[in-house]
Parts: sequence; structure tokens; C-alpha cells
Amino acid sequence: MAEKIVQLAPMLGLIDAPFMNAIAEVGGFDEIFAPYMLADERSIPKPQVLARRFSDISNRVNLVPQLLSNNADAFVAIANILNDLGYPKVNWNMGCPIKFVVGKNRGAALLRDLENIERLLDSAIGRLKPELSVKIRIGFSSPDEFPAIVEIFNKFKLNELIVHARTAEQQYSGEPNRQAFIESAGNSLNPIVYNGDIDCAADANISLPNLKGYMIGRGAIANPYIGLQIKGLPADNVPTFRQFATEITHWYCARNSLNRLKELWKYFAKALDKPDEIFAKLQKINDSEKFCETVESLF
Repeated sequence: MAEKIVQLAPMLGLIDAPFMNAIAEVGGFDEIFAPYMLADERSIPKPQVLARRFSDISNRVNLVPQLLSNNADAFVAIANILNDLGYPKVNWNMGCPIKFVVGKNRGAALLRDLENIERLLDSAIGRLKPELSVKIRIGFSSPDEFPAIVEIFNKFKLNELIVHARTAEQQYSGEPNRQAFIESAGNSLNPIVYNGDIDCAADANISLPNLKGYMIGRGAIANPYIGLQIKGLPADNVPTFRQFATEITHWYCARNSLNRLKELWKYFAKALDKPDEIFAKLQKINDSEKFCETVESLF
């Protein structure tokens, strides 16, 4: 059986260039998905603008751009520019559950109208230069929607179908429904990637013949070594957690990005003793220098 790939999820507001670069140094992740950019027919960016968007990302990062769109022409135009810039695979975000995204009929909102998804893909795929990856949920309101969703995507040849095993209405709360995922994902004619609450190597335990691998989000912030652990690889000669966390902390402190740091430390703290106490302490700090000093003292 081929080794399963491990992907880093595109967590908007948490994952950006410094985190991507740092986790690429750790290793274990075959692909790192960039937080989504909007593909809108009214504003197709020029190639040099798209190139600058990723200019701070190390060439060690195997980056997959992600587009948020409900317009096939805009998606194709930007995806093809990205292909020409050296990104041979692009992800279409049809799974973002955030209310302001759904309210614009993008992301997971598309799952409410499967005929529209079919029209979008039918219009786009024949014109795409890069391979197409699609990220979805097991349904908008109910996991009972998932079998029909799988059938729609079976009409098209995709690089992969990445499935977060929650509904859009759940957003990120409650438990992912692994059983609903397993019951229907095995019927996919496209390779499947599982996403949803993988916090340790033992959670990567799904057995499906068409399972390509796992996408990990918040679990990778709390444990940057999870990709190595899933693959059973040694963590020799990679940065320690102290190096990883403090380097990222200093990078953001130098830019006074305390709000971003506090979001990251919500997960970093889980790797240390008394995580709730640590996070509560850091939440109260509003001075960058003091924040860095406090983090140093934690180790």
C-alpha cells in the first residue's frame, strides 16, 4: 500500500509565510495549502501580483494555492496564471463554513446546490492547466447529504477530494462524523483525503482503498511533528518545539502582531504543562517585548 500523504490545512488567520516556512523545516508534510484567495471575475490579478503574494514563502514549501470562488471563469483565469507561475495544482474551496463566506454564496454555500457545482466544474475543468483539488464538507446541514455530494464529484476527474467530516452548519464545533465519511467516501472515484480533528498519529487510522492521505489543521499547530509521527519518521536534526515556537513568536513580536500570536499560542500551549494557565497568562499581555520574554520563560 502506498504511503499516505500528509497535508497542512489552509487555516486563514493562523497559517501564513513564517509558519509555513517553519513547519517545512520540521518536515513530514508533503503539501502545504495556502489560505484562500478570492477568485472574482471583477478583479483578476496580474501575474506579478500573484507572484508577490507568495514571495515570502520558502522554496522548501510544496505550496498548493487555494481559491474561493463561485465563478468558473474567474477560477480558471487565476488558476491558469498560478500554473504558469509554477503551481501545478490548485485547490477549489467549496467547504469554508464561515458565515460571511457562505453569505456571499461561496465556500460551503455551494454544497446547497449540487447542480450548480456540476455546472461550475463542467465549465472549468476542460480549460484548466493545473490539476484540480477540491475541498468540501460532508454536507451543508446534514451528513445525509454526503452520498449525493460524492456522486456529483464522481462525474469529474480530480486530483483529490478533500473532505472535512463536519457539516458546514457545525463549522468547527462538535465531533467530526467519521462514520458518515467512511460510509460514502469509499464510493468516490476520486482519491480521498480525510480532514477533521487529527491531533496525534493514532487519529490517522482510516482504512479505505481510495484514501490518499490526511489533511491536518489545528493539530499541526499544537504538534508540528505530527506529520513525521504519522509517517513513522524520526525527528532527528529538526528544530525542537522550543525553537519552533520561540522563532515564530519573535517574528510576530517584531511586527507587533499580538492578536495572531495569541491565536497560535492557544494551540502551542497544549504542548506544555498547564496549557490553560499558560494561555490565560499570555492572553493578558499587550506588550510585544513582554510577550516574548514570557514565552522564553515558559521553557
